[in-house]
Amino acid sequence: MGCDSGSTITTGEPVSFNRDIVPIFAQNCNFPGCHNSTDKQAGIDLTSWEALMLNGSDFGAEVIPFNARWSHMVQHINRRDTNISPFLDPLMPQALMPYSQGMPLPTDQLLKIVDWINQGAKNDNGNVAFSNIRNKAFITNQASDLIAVVNLDNNRLVRLINAGGRDNSTQPLDAPHVITVDEQGRYFYVSLIAEGYIEKFDAVTYEKVGRMFAGLSPAHIVLSADGTKGWYSNFDATQTEKKIRQFDTQSMTITQEIEEFRMKAPHGMRITHDGSLLLMATEVSEFLYLINTADNQILDVYPVDPIVPPNGNGTNQFIPYQVSITPDDKYAFISCLKSNDVRVFDIVNRSFVASIPVGLKPLALEITPDGRYCYVPNQSSNSVTVIDISTRSVFKTIVNVGAQPHKIDFTADGHYAYVTCESTNGSFVHHPVNSGTTPGTTAVIDVWGGHIKVRDIEMASFPAGICITPGLGN
Repeated sequence: MGCDSGSTITTGEPVSFNRDIVPIFAQNCNFPGCHNSTDKQAGIDLTSWEALMLNGSDFGAEVIPFNARWSHMVQHINRRDTNISPFLDPLMPQALMPYSQGMPLPTDQLLKIVDWINQGAKNDNGNVAFSNIRNKAFITNQASDLIAVVNLDNNRLVRLINAGGRDNSTQPLDAPHVITVDEQGRYFYVSLIAEGYIEKFDAVTYEKVGRMFAGLSPAHIVLSADGTKGWYSNFDATQTEKKIRQFDTQSMTITQEIEEFRMKAPHGMRITHDGSLLLMATEVSEFLYLINTADNQILDVYPVDPIVPPNGNGTNQFIPYQVSITPDDKYAFISCLKSNDVRVFDIVNRSFVASIPVGLKPLALEITPDGRYCYVPNQSSNSVTVIDISTRSVFKTIVNVGAQPHKIDFTADGHYAYVTCESTNGSFVHHPVNSGTTPGTTAVIDVWGGHIKVRDIEMASFPAGICITPGLGN
């Protein structure tokens, strides 16, 4: 299957770009004043496959190979059926006589374009655009059961991979939540927090290569440095499963369970860079657990605040969500979404040493590769707080990052931060849909250039988890 692993099955005959698609563009789209090589309205040139597929538009990719539904081109030209795609304004084409007069494309022409995209949007030599990219980010689109692939060389969305095992036409969403790439950049793992499975994908071909039942609400996933084993948390709101689990990544089987009566709603986890400790936060009982990765024994349990009761009942005043660890393994930063702060834990001396106020409802924070800053996405403030780690104080607040920032990851050199934005309420997309499912965005922040947002990347609904390859494994 290779790169076709995320494809939508088509029933039409094989479509040729030059034979079948070029005449449609020539009749409706690429004449003077519109989408030709000279005028390029919205940056779109429809005179050649290379211009369309490799350059896209001013707003990003126009065509997503193997996925017509989420391709902007189809959303603009479709006024026939929301089962084909959501509708985007403005309606295209907007031509005058003797062309289409701005009327919807004939159904046969629309379906021909849809078939061409779902077959991979190939050129006449059978090539699929961006099939061999190395610098990429994988992003879960939780409300679409898709995994977005972004080419970091040009910040273009280049694939949408199907995730989950249920038929969403008759069953609920599977909800891909967290995504983790191994340090080798060979495989990535996705937690399906609604379906209760973890899936393994080839990070090069995008083929699904493994899948296992993981229990109630599998949430965060971390991996060992060699990629042979992983741990995941069961974020179980019913508190039936007060545990985290270790699994074998080769056989995709659970090998050990770690449980304790106060381990209520575990979510955020992180392994120290030396691989010796697993730190895990529980949202309901409001503890930080320290676990020995060699034998999975719980070394100690620390309340995130002195008022947290020792019986595990919690206070509902802090709700620790995610953990990030400084490169020297000396400190852990824990976001607390209810108290709107970040707690700093001294790993060496085993104590909480600071509380740093941030925005409203901080979620999946991350520390820059050089250890200088901690980036905190504030879901209810649409902002990112930048903490100076050396002074443990707020260095900057980046406002208007996107609608409901969720998680952050950095390029390997630390130059750019990528922030997923759920976009369930409000939107930063350039052409919001007027029917169907709302798209989401991932914001790009230039860290070296002054912590400034430089771009929005549109994708499918509810971007949540993100991991840049090759990953850090956790």
